[in-house]
Amino acid sequence: MSLLAPSDTSYRYIFAGGGMSALSLVYYLSQSKRAQEPMLIINPSLEKAQDKTWCYWSDQAEEFDGIAQKTWKKLWFHGSQGNSIALDIQPFQYVKIRSADWFPYIRKHLSLFPNIHFLEAEVIQICPEKKGIKVISTQGDFWANDKVFDSYSTFPCEIQNPQHIKQHFLGWEVESHFPIFKADAAHLFDFRVAHGSECEFMYQLPISSKKSLFEYTFFSAEVREAKFYREKIKSYLQAYYGLGDEDYQIKEEEKGIIPMCLDNRPRQSLADKIIRIGTSGGFIKASTGYSFLRTQRITKALVKELEKESSNQSILPSNSFKNWLDRVFLQVLLEKSIPGSKVFEALFMRNKGSKMLRFLDEKTSIWEDLILMTTVPRMPFIRAVYHLFLRK
Repeated sequence: MSLLAPSDTSYRYIFAGGGMSALSLVYYLSQSKRAQEPMLIINPSLEKAQDKTWCYWSDQAEEFDGIAQKTWKKLWFHGSQGNSIALDIQPFQYVKIRSADWFPYIRKHLSLFPNIHFLEAEVIQICPEKKGIKVISTQGDFWANDKVFDSYSTFPCEIQNPQHIKQHFLGWEVESHFPIFKADAAHLFDFRVAHGSECEFMYQLPISSKKSLFEYTFFSAEVREAKFYREKIKSYLQAYYGLGDEDYQIKEEEKGIIPMCLDNRPRQSLADKIIRIGTSGGFIKASTGYSFLRTQRITKALVKELEKESSNQSILPSNSFKNWLDRVFLQVLLEKSIPGSKVFEALFMRNKGSKMLRFLDEKTSIWEDLILMTTVPRMPFIRAVYHLFLRK
């Protein structure tokens, strides 16, 4: 990895954007037959904002397990009426990675490759032309001889669109002045905070007996002001841990908006010269908002196809039935005919935790999916299916 030399203007691959998806793809390319190809990563800042938490679950060793901040073999689910269950997730483990650890790890690895260049600049436009793809930036024009991987473009869903469900959240990493948290289990959903028809919950990842991440999360169309989430976290710490403002310090604050939609996702193949990746390319699992492990799998598979010089291979894994289930679920949330908490309660209270993780990770068969869907309230889902057919 090196800073861009002024005379370098032509590359095989250019990456418009230098976030997690782009650097994951470059990382796997650096371990492939394409490792020595000239590559350029253009990003507004070479020092990526280090304020993100990525989580995933797996029943096998994964590429970045070694830099995980924390892992858990037990998860809690709390229903809206206070009914709680410890989820049996064996053989899975739940993993938390900090972007503050991941980005330096990747940059250190890429520093071994003098053919991989970074440029601190804004991408203005990407233009396919006869002699290649021109990338116009605030630091000049550059050419990709093969492909541009674009994670810079806007979300596939409109953030302000009332018909588009988003996962929106604000989180605090707090450190209490005395031991109070139980770090042996993470709290995947706590719907004791849920009110009305909105799907809202607390997500808690305890790191130690004194430190924990709390994220107040919505799956809904309307995004709130930051003050709203902060007050919810303060109330939660008081109600469930007896912690007043003077009992803890806020070490970090994290917030985000993740699009949860399928309508505008680009249909792409390796025949395309400009390929959207990351959020822009639809790498996020629409019904959950999880993206880290899914991105690793997609980018690994993409590199294998690039090595084979495939042309017709789709970028995203094609599973129309899983996508259909996601659409139905999002339609149920959008219609609010039943509180979202009730849907999750039915799923997690009536099915094993490990089965639910396999289902959310799209590792279950169609038959298993159909059996699992018999455990949710039927009428809201039947109504959602009917409305989806009417829209076609």
